[in-house]
Amino acid sequence: MKSIKEKIEDKEDEVFRKVSLLILNDLEKYGPEKVANEINEASQGNYYVVPTEEGVREYVSNLINKKFK
Repeated sequence: MKSIKEKIEDKEDEVFRKVSLLILNDLEKYGPEKVANEINEASQGNYYVVPTEEGVREYVSNLINKKFK
């Protein structure tokens, strides 16, 4: 049986996967400029995503890498 800590980690992993997929789906639907602008606005100046497809994909990659380090 999983401990509470393991259950929480599983949920966090699931959230990161879903967020990453949502961002990539939005990238395909709305284009990189709109997605990057929304991320940048939500970050309130804490980070900047370049409004290109490569920039958004790099952001998603960094997000995943931070989680799974």
